[in-house]
Amino acid sequence: MTASTCPHCKKSTISLKKRYLATKWRTIYCDACSGRICTQPVVLAILSFLYVWDVLLFGTLFFKTYSWVYIVALTVIWLILDYFSMYIPLASMKPLENSKTPQKKTETPEVKEN
Repeated sequence: MTASTCPHCKKSTISLKKRYLATKWRTIYCDACSGRICTQPVVLAILSFLYVWDVLLFGTLFFKTYSWVYIVALTVIWLILDYFSMYIPLASMKPLENSKTPQKKTETPEVKEN
């Protein structure tokens, strides 16, 4: 998997590290256009539920049986979920009003005369 495409400027500027951070409910920024980007929240919520289900199910089974098979299964399923999380589509976000990142403004501010 190479760099991902920014939903704002359509350039391949999103690195794998940024893409992985976006799957952990982080907001990332494009290097080219400084656009705010996140992953699709509904899909990410479903994936987060699967992470919790994985830990609760196999963690409980491990503590009831003390079989290391369940810890191995927990780890394997966690890694599979991490792999599939890299394919969640990116979504563009609206720019913040008081943003620290530079945004291109198309309108000039109006000056009020007294």
